[in-house]
Amino acid sequence: MVFVRPFRGVRYDPRRVPMGRAVCPPYDVIPAVLAERLRRLPFNAIHLELPSGNGNRYRKAAALWRRWRERGVLQGDPAPSYYVVEQRFSHGGRSYVRTGILGALDLRRSGPESVRRHEKTLSKPKADRLRLLSALRVNTSPIFGLFRDKGRGVRATLAKAKSGRPCAAGRSADGSRFLLWRVEAPRLLGSLERAFAAKSLLIADGHHRFEVAREYFRRNPKPEAAGLLIYLCAEEDAGLLVLPTHRVVAPPQEALRQVRARCRLAPKPGLAALLKALDAHPSPYAFGVYAPAAGFSLAVPRSRGGARSGLCVEWLAAHVTAHADPHHLKYTHEASEAVALARRLEGAALLVKPAGVRQIRRAVERIGLLPQKSTYFYPKVTTGLVFKPLGAV
Repeated sequence: MVFVRPFRGVRYDPRRVPMGRAVCPPYDVIPAVLAERLRRLPFNAIHLELPSGNGNRYRKAAALWRRWRERGVLQGDPAPSYYVVEQRFSHGGRSYVRTGILGALDLRRSGPESVRRHEKTLSKPKADRLRLLSALRVNTSPIFGLFRDKGRGVRATLAKAKSGRPCAAGRSADGSRFLLWRVEAPRLLGSLERAFAAKSLLIADGHHRFEVAREYFRRNPKPEAAGLLIYLCAEEDAGLLVLPTHRVVAPPQEALRQVRARCRLAPKPGLAALLKALDAHPSPYAFGVYAPAAGFSLAVPRSRGGARSGLCVEWLAAHVTAHADPHHLKYTHEASEAVALARRLEGAALLVKPAGVRQIRRAVERIGLLPQKSTYFYPKVTTGLVFKPLGAV
């Protein structure tokens, strides 16, 4: 049982700031070139989500928040609401529409039996996010949660909410188009709150922010600090897309030695042939490997070696990338980019199968936390659509 409640959000006034110039990606997926471009926009959410500059950048972000509120750039909604988010995007030649909802997750009732994590976290990003949250006292970007909706009850309610005119729309830096509807009708609010109370959640993205929010609430056990901004999407949503996260190791000698010692290798003439063979192979632990001197091969482990998740990233983390310095590991979601990176760095690309949501949930049920960079839900939820203050609006 979880409690996801409506809240009074703070949003950009679209008459003051076009939404396409206001939003940004979450802090951990903003490339340096994009960050530089977004920081030239005076009211872009990056100034709150990923503040820069010398001195105490966290306090500067808090001062900027207050200034934007005073000038009316950001305005509080008059009543508690849910916010329906639709994202329209393309990938691999296909078009997708993903629908989710923003609410406030009650951290007082979010134990491991009702809210399950699936990835391990790092201390450095958590320290950064905690300092920002402590200074700003605002959830700038949501965590991403999944729920089961076999009876389509929640999705039917969201479809009703989308029948009206959106309160905001625009295009994100990744090219996806977003639309936002505010839900304030008491009947719909009650229906959604009751529906979520019967669910359990799986965190898809935002594990660092989730742990930081819990730590902040532990230090500040006030009711207003108990609500965490969360984006929820049904596991059955047709637009839910999970991309693989390929690994590139440089230097590659030890990783390749482990692969050759532990796997049966089947050479392939090129990337397309390798990906086709990987997709068709029945073993969930099979993966592709490329090295400039050795070419392309399908790698099938001779044994599971203790792996139980059904995901090859677990096997790789235990037997191959565990031997690599973390600074020598690169990640990308495009196989061709992984190959190009391996050529440039004279390294090795480890190409993994994409995992479906059901596979991920089963893996979590079997082993608990997965290795970092096990999943990538695409696209990320846009930052700046709705902010959630941890206090009075």
